[in-house]
Amino acid sequence: MRDIFTIDPTDAKDFDDAISLDEVDGMLRLGVHIADVSSYVAWDSHIDICARDRATSVYLVDRVLPMLPEKLSNDVCSLRPGEDRLTMTCDMYLDASANVRRYEIYPSVICSKRRFDYDEVQEILDGKRDDPYATKLARFDALAKRLLSLRLARGAIDFETVEAKPVLDERGMVMRVDLRHKTDATSMIEEAMILANETVARHAHANDVPFVYRVHEPPSAAALEALLPPLRELGYNVAELATGNPAAFQDVLDEAHGTREEPLVNYLVLRSMERAAYNTEPIGHFGLASTFYCHFTSPIRRYPDLVVHRMLKAQLTRRPERFDQEVAALPWIAEHSSNMERVAEKAARESQELKIVEYMERSVGQAFPAVVSGVTSYGVYVRLENTAEGFLPVRALGREYFAFDPVLHRLTGEDTGTVYRLGQRLPVILAAADPRAGRLDFRPAREGGR
Repeated sequence: MRDIFTIDPTDAKDFDDAISLDEVDGMLRLGVHIADVSSYVAWDSHIDICARDRATSVYLVDRVLPMLPEKLSNDVCSLRPGEDRLTMTCDMYLDASANVRRYEIYPSVICSKRRFDYDEVQEILDGKRDDPYATKLARFDALAKRLLSLRLARGAIDFETVEAKPVLDERGMVMRVDLRHKTDATSMIEEAMILANETVARHAHANDVPFVYRVHEPPSAAALEALLPPLRELGYNVAELATGNPAAFQDVLDEAHGTREEPLVNYLVLRSMERAAYNTEPIGHFGLASTFYCHFTSPIRRYPDLVVHRMLKAQLTRRPERFDQEVAALPWIAEHSSNMERVAEKAARESQELKIVEYMERSVGQAFPAVVSGVTSYGVYVRLENTAEGFLPVRALGREYFAFDPVLHRLTGEDTGTVYRLGQRLPVILAAADPRAGRLDFRPAREGGR
C-alpha cells in the first residue's frame, strides 16, 4: 500500500495534486497523482463550455473565482485525506542520480493518507516537530534538491521571489501582510510537479499526441538591452548575460543572493523575461531549460491541464466520440487560455495592490526603510520590505534640478551632486495613500541621497 499525501498552502480549499515516494526495483518511484477532472467534465458539456470560457480560476485577495463549480473543485475532485478519488498518475522511476529511467502514466484511484501544509512540513524538515512521515519527507527533500541541481546544471533559472499575502479579518480589512518565501517544503512540491509536467510532455511528443504545451521563449534583444545597464550600474558582470545564455541569468541571481539588492535583481531579471504561454507546438521552455513542457498538474484551476488529461486518456485508453472536434479546437484553446491567464494575473495583482494600499493608509506620516526600484526623469519608485511600492516625485527630492541618466537609471542633483539610483537604500516617509487609485506617495525621510 503506497503512502500518498498532499502538501498545500495552509489556506488551500482544493487539493488537486498528491505525491508518493517509495522504492521499486532498486529505484525511487516518485508518484504524482492529479485529480481526474476529465471524468466529471465531458467535452462540450455545459460545465466544460463555462470552464473553457473562464480558462483559469482567478485568485483575488478576498475571494476565489473558480473555473469549475465549487462542488467539483472543493469536493468531488479534491484529493481529501481518507476519501477515494479518481486521479491521473505519473509514476517516475529514478536512478541514484535522479534521472528518470522509465515512467508510467495511467488513470488511477487513490486515497490520500494525510494532508500536510507547507509550514508543517518545513517544521518537520527542520526537526522542530516529530512525525511518522519525517523520514519519507526528508528523503523527498533530498530528491527535490537533487532535481533542482540537475535543472540548474542544464541552464534553468531559479528565482528567489517573495510573495506578499494580505491577511484579512472577518470584515475584509487587512490585519497584516505576510511574506511568503520559497522554502524546502514548497520546493519539494515544485520539483515533483515540474518533473511530472516534463515527463508527460515528452510522452505526448514521442507518441504524436495532439497536445497543448507550456512554452517560454528566450528574452528578446530589446529586453536584454534594457536589462544590462541597471545590472551593470549595480556592479554585476553582464558580459555573458548579453549573449542570452540562460546559465548567465542564474549566475547573476546567485551573485545577488543574500545581498540587499537581491529582491531588485530578481525583479529586474524577471521583468526581462518573455511571458510563458500555451501552444500546440513544443517550442521549449527557456526559464526551465525544458525541451518539452506542459501543464498537467492543476486541472481543477487551469483548463489546459484538463485538456492534457483528455488527450492522454484518448491515447492511453480510447478516443471519445467527439475527439476530432476537440483536437481541432486546440489552437484556439491554447491562445484563449494564454489570454485569460494574463487577465487573471492582472486582476490578482491589482487586488493585492489595492489591499496593500488600504493597509498602508493607516501608516501615513510614518517612516519606512525602502529600496529604489525604478528611476525616471520625473522621480523615483521605491519598494518597502512588505513589497508595497510607491513614488517619490522629483519635486520631493529637493529644489535643485536633477539630471536623468536613462542608461544608468539614476538622477543626479545639479547643485549638490546628490544621486538617486537603482538599488539604493532610501529611508522614506509615507506622504499619502489612495486605495482607489492603488497609489502610494512618499518623500525622503531625510535630506540627500547617495
